[in-house]
Amino acid sequence: MKQRKPGCYIAAVLLAGLMLGGCGNPNAKANTAESVSASDSETVSESEEIVSAEAETENGFETETETETEIEAETDPIVIVLDPGHDSEYCTRNHPDLGVNEQDLNLTIALACRDRLQQYQGVDVYMTREDGSCPDAEHQGEYCIEKRTGYATDLGADLFVSLHNNGTTGVYGAEVNGTEVYVSNYSAYTEEGKKLGQMVLDNLAQLDLNPRGVFVRTKEEKGHYDDGSVQDWYYLISYSVEGGHPGMIIEHAYMDNPHDNAILKDEAQLKAMGTADADAIASYYNLQIKTKTEN
Repeated sequence: MKQRKPGCYIAAVLLAGLMLGGCGNPNAKANTAESVSASDSETVSESEEIVSAEAETENGFETETETETEIEAETDPIVIVLDPGHDSEYCTRNHPDLGVNEQDLNLTIALACRDRLQQYQGVDVYMTREDGSCPDAEHQGEYCIEKRTGYATDLGADLFVSLHNNGTTGVYGAEVNGTEVYVSNYSAYTEEGKKLGQMVLDNLAQLDLNPRGVFVRTKEEKGHYDDGSVQDWYYLISYSVEGGHPGMIIEHAYMDNPHDNAILKDEAQLKAMGTADADAIASYYNLQIKTKTEN
């Protein structure tokens, strides 16, 4: 990056010296003609520096510096990776008795979330899949979780969000209903994760989804992170931590609950869920809607 031209600083310092010189003892006198001559010489030199500084300003150095400052003020975009859970090839979650397939629900929500986020300034949005294909088709889904979270790591993501739907028995008529958000137990991410998770819950609650809460679920058998905290139960989250970015899982609704099942069968409601997720993320990062010229 370009640096400010040094002449302007030198001129400013010398000019300040002249001004300070005029504030000295009024009774002080030069002792010799040599000292007077030296003073005259310095004044000439200082005048030349001031003229030089003015010339640099006229030649556009100051304008160039202002432009550099504006460039420095620009910030890198927030990088969000959306992960529609499961897929239609190897990691399917088909529920014919419930009339829904989870991987399809997740994708519809994620696409709507992406489309809404792209309406905001200062954010780059990526998806681990944009159709029914498996992100790890090469290994038939064996390393699917590593592939999904690794994609976010490679992008230097600020946030990895895996979008899912829930179930208890898998039999229609279950009593449990509503939204759950899972965030990391890693100390650097927990509190901020809870903050964002609550914003997601609040938005989804406006769609008649019961806000069950923001949860941290751990598994002692997996060991500990470098901060000493127990690793997260879900590999989607623990692999994210290992990749250097926070991860969260949004379980939007219970497929086997009659109330939630009806909502999940309404495509407009699914898209509204994605929009609600996006607006929560945008609010958390203080993103602003793009102007017409930016669209």
